[in-house]
Amino acid sequence: MPQDLTPVVGRSRLHAWRDSYRRFTEPGTDGLPRTRVLLAFPALLLILGSVLVALGINGSSSGVFHSQIAYGSDSSLIAGTPQLTRSDEWNVQTVWAIAQVQQGLPLVNETFPGGMDATLPQDLPRVDWTVAFRPHLWGFMVMDVDHAIAFKWWLPGLALAASAYMFLVTLLPRRPGVSAMIAVGFLYSPLFQWWYLSTTLWPVVWALTAMTALIHAFSSSSLRSRWGWAALVGYLTVVMATGIYVPFIVPAVLVVLFFAVGLVIERRRENPGLRAVLSRVGPVLVAGVAASAVTVLWLATKLTTVEAFLGTTYPGNRVTPTGGGSLLSFASAIGSSFTQTLNAQRPGLLGANGSEASTFFYIGIYLLPVVGWIVFRQARAKRMLPWTLIGLTAVILLLLAYLYVPGWDAIARLLLLDKTSQNRVRLGMGLASLGLLAYVLRYLDEHRVRAGFWIAAISAGLFALSQAAIGYVAIRHLPGMLEAVQLWWLWALLSAAAIYFAARRQPRLAATAFLIVTIAGSGLTNPIYSGVLDLRETAVSRAVVALDASAPKTWVGIGGGLTTAVLLESGVRAENGFQGAPSRAMWGVIDPANQYAFQWNRLAGVSWVASPGEPVVSNPAEDQIRVTFDACSAFAQANVGYVLADDHRLDSTCLKPVQAFELPKATLEIYQVVPR
Repeated sequence: MPQDLTPVVGRSRLHAWRDSYRRFTEPGTDGLPRTRVLLAFPALLLILGSVLVALGINGSSSGVFHSQIAYGSDSSLIAGTPQLTRSDEWNVQTVWAIAQVQQGLPLVNETFPGGMDATLPQDLPRVDWTVAFRPHLWGFMVMDVDHAIAFKWWLPGLALAASAYMFLVTLLPRRPGVSAMIAVGFLYSPLFQWWYLSTTLWPVVWALTAMTALIHAFSSSSLRSRWGWAALVGYLTVVMATGIYVPFIVPAVLVVLFFAVGLVIERRRENPGLRAVLSRVGPVLVAGVAASAVTVLWLATKLTTVEAFLGTTYPGNRVTPTGGGSLLSFASAIGSSFTQTLNAQRPGLLGANGSEASTFFYIGIYLLPVVGWIVFRQARAKRMLPWTLIGLTAVILLLLAYLYVPGWDAIARLLLLDKTSQNRVRLGMGLASLGLLAYVLRYLDEHRVRAGFWIAAISAGLFALSQAAIGYVAIRHLPGMLEAVQLWWLWALLSAAAIYFAARRQPRLAATAFLIVTIAGSGLTNPIYSGVLDLRETAVSRAVVALDASAPKTWVGIGGGLTTAVLLESGVRAENGFQGAPSRAMWGVIDPANQYAFQWNRLAGVSWVASPGEPVVSNPAEDQIRVTFDACSAFAQANVGYVLADDHRLDSTCLKPVQAFELPKATLEIYQVVPR
């Protein structure tokens, strides 16, 4: 009988596939990945992003408004739930973006009397030269709102995944699959998903690209490649700088600075000539100088707005001292196995606010025992110390000192650490953690070694013990916290396994476990939404636009957030909205004596409530401004023409009803202000 050759053929095909994969991932003579490997995953992300944008799919929580304007389920909601906590996205940036579209993408938004610079700090779509450095806003120039919002949503996030992959695969050229899994897992870190804004993501994209460029600067034999990476770093430097969110920029810059110092020390040991080092990093330095010049030019054109913003009582004068961390904040920072409690908005050890409590799975930081073993191993063999690993470890220690060691505010001020905050510093910790993971895996691969069982077990055990401690306290004192994350023990074990596998040079298993725990924890933080909920399509918005077109006057929205959102998206002049640098023209008539300057001179949302008399300004929270309204007041009589309200306690003496709209949760009414 003929022998069955199927197993032999199968093994031959498997060997052929492995050989083909090895040839595909074979690095160049300089040890760097070839272009096909470097760009393979970013190309897949580009295809995926193009499909998602074409379908108008995004993660906006604008669907929060659906239950307020319509009955039944939201047909645009594909999966997940809109996040109330993500109001910076759905109630500020998305609403303002639609307002800009309605007004024709001006450089000065005319909603607030006196206008508001569209570039600072809301990062609104507009038509001017600075948009060249706001790539996530390009869609608004050529697409409708649904697709432009999708483009704005996906570009920074996919750029983060692509930059993380290129950094990882530059260090691990034979492991593109591992690099891709870790990159996606990094994107789905809780902090990124809960702070999913361009101002959060671009600093990390810049940092990862800068670190990759520095590696290529020292390793690549191609001058064109070195200049290409430098140009990309220069461009992203301006992108990051024009986002102006210093609390996230500072930690990212510090990580790159310490990384660069470590890398330069290593390369000077290999080639001690200072001129040789400078010739290598020269393109990056030139790009940095050019980017700084562009940024300074931009700031010079925005000097008035910048000065007004820096002169606010909040956040302009905000300074964070060293050593403000606590045991609870430490538990919040390391409690990545409990991330699903943030989706449930359950108060607990991590904190009630999902964004502020979000963190990372610090896999690289838990590998510090392995880093110590690597340093010891190199020193014992009298080989060059791994200064890049040492630099990344040093920046982690610096950030930890900022959090938990008081008394060195002067030094922290020089490093601009006082301009960030405890929770924002986590971005730098997560970035440095990724760097540690990459360099540990690289070292183990290059030397074909693995950390000893006990070193790996200690690294994994430290994480497991930290999660067990949080779980124990929750079980004893806050059992409700665990209702939304009953499998926390499973995520803790998988995370510990990822640490153990990384230390034992099993990166495929480590990357798989890392990807599972991050997506399980944060995969549905943001909903999957088709298009954007556009309030301009509602009857009340159409009525507002029609009335204002016939006789333009200033509006005031009274009551809940829906009134403010409707007025903004309708594009009319209104005294509502989340302001950047306060409009002196607007507040000069609301508070002519500057009695409430401390209350209104801040980055905050402006809302109105019914109350007799002239306007009184207060702050329910440091980023909220509440003003009282009386249609018969001198202010209203002279400056307000129309009112949109859901508050029926309004004194109607000086108000004439125009039209009412019955909505599921309230009745919105349009009034005209009439003489008293």
